[in-house]
Amino acid sequence: MTIKRIAIIAAVCGALSALPREAAAETSTVTTDYGMALIGLIIGKASFNTVIDGDRFTVRGRMSSAGLGKLVSETGGTSRVSGRLTSRGFSAESYGLDYKSDGKRWTSDVRFRSGRVTSANVSPKRSSNEKPSYVPVQRAQLTSVLDPLSGLMIRTSDAGSVCRRNLPLYDGWSRLNLRLSPRGKESVSLKGYSGDAVACSVRIDPVSGYDKRSKGLKFLRDQTIEVWFAPIARPDVYVPVYARIPTTIGPLTLQATSVSVR
Repeated sequence: MTIKRIAIIAAVCGALSALPREAAAETSTVTTDYGMALIGLIIGKASFNTVIDGDRFTVRGRMSSAGLGKLVSETGGTSRVSGRLTSRGFSAESYGLDYKSDGKRWTSDVRFRSGRVTSANVSPKRSSNEKPSYVPVQRAQLTSVLDPLSGLMIRTSDAGSVCRRNLPLYDGWSRLNLRLSPRGKESVSLKGYSGDAVACSVRIDPVSGYDKRSKGLKFLRDQTIEVWFAPIARPDVYVPVYARIPTTIGPLTLQATSVSVR
């Protein structure tokens, strides 16, 4: 797993928005901006819009290289998810990613029904025929999964439960579990929100869709990721406002900088 792949994961997993404070029949939009840094140097930025229309939701985001990252390589992409808002949380129906870096492109289009994957089209495709050390995804592993965007939008009225869960994520290529455990409380302040955040320790548990010989993945499996969740737009929906991911050359951080509701 390369640093660029980790950056994609950080952008997708961290760049999330939230619901407006009052669920209303009219359409509402929440815009959240993030900055990305590697060993303290700005390398990227992202902006995401969450639109709520009755019991329907969509999240659309765009990320791009910035600062030092723009000097090193021109990268950027979009991600999206849509589905239904239920009493238990967010139920995705479609998820997509389109990302480019140094002339290479990754695209993913995944369809869900009640947590079950009904189809997945990705490019480039990977298989054990291409690389014997590749662990293919099995159909049985896709019966109860979350997409990487709405999967990290945690709906709960109990702040103490935010970090006491496992998240089974699937992006079209990889199936992995994020194992959350409580770390403590933090205070955050950004344009549009100031208040408490719940800090979680996160461990990555790869299930399938990965190369067993990947040095980057082996490194990441032995590390602890730190993620802070905060109810930045509604008291019962917690979303990531800060993430710190160890890499072989230093920490990669993703931090929310502003949030607005209209």
